[in-house]
Amino acid sequence: MNTHKLIPLLFISFIFCQFNNVTVDIEYNENDSNYHIKKNIIDGFDKQIKEYFLLNNFCQEFDFIQVDLKINLIIESINIITNNTGTTNQITSHLLISNNKDLFYFNKGIVFEYSKNKALTYNPYYLKGLETILNYYAFLFIGYELDTWGHSLGTSYINKAYEISSESGYSSNWGTRKKEIENILDNTMLREARFYYYKYLDIINSEEYYKNPKTFNQQIMETVEQLYSNLVNINEQLGYDKNTIKFINSISEKIASTFYSLKMNEALEFLIQFDSDNKNNYIKYLK
Repeated sequence: MNTHKLIPLLFISFIFCQFNNVTVDIEYNENDSNYHIKKNIIDGFDKQIKEYFLLNNFCQEFDFIQVDLKINLIIESINIITNNTGTTNQITSHLLISNNKDLFYFNKGIVFEYSKNKALTYNPYYLKGLETILNYYAFLFIGYELDTWGHSLGTSYINKAYEISSESGYSSNWGTRKKEIENILDNTMLREARFYYYKYLDIINSEEYYKNPKTFNQQIMETVEQLYSNLVNINEQLGYDKNTIKFINSISEKIASTFYSLKMNEALEFLIQFDSDNKNNYIKYLK
């Protein structure tokens, strides 16, 4: 929840891009004996993936949001196969996708068919091919972003990702993705913690705050206490939670300095135990 959220309603209808800054890197083994032939097959594929996110409207009712995406596609093999429609390329790859903030997912062993001159086609009801995986993450990341705008505002889009994971087959990869969504939906405390963190950022980055910061002291304190309370509840009810740790790790310096500035030593001591990987960062604020 940042200052860009203060977009005048007058302009919302003219904005058509949920994904603002998309970078795509494709890696392929240069030691492959047919490297140059196979590299020619995937030339321009990065642009196709980028345009897939930039030019399709995944979220019509909230088309003013802007989500950054960083995608790494690591290609393991490219095999030429023949099917009912002719000859195509079967690609086996790994996928790393993130929002350059607190979300990142790594997928191993993704297999899909690709023809160089055939464009990627957006169809949320077509549950086959690379587009299905791209749709899954588009809806998931949109849902996560909307959660920073309002309490559980992204639920409908996270549910769309869940529907894709439920209906796309019974492979271990889709089973893992389905379980991931279930964990996200079940952990409402983390979704609340993210909301209050981005609400806090929204406050301190606003023009009104810069003009008269003291008038926001109580609101900031209440917001950060809500963030802390949800983290404590996660620890008490779930214990170690991978998604929560990923979130905390991405903001560890900022949250530590915030707790310190608000004299929330108890919260810093909590983080030392809860997020041991960054404990030295928290300890320095207690000295």
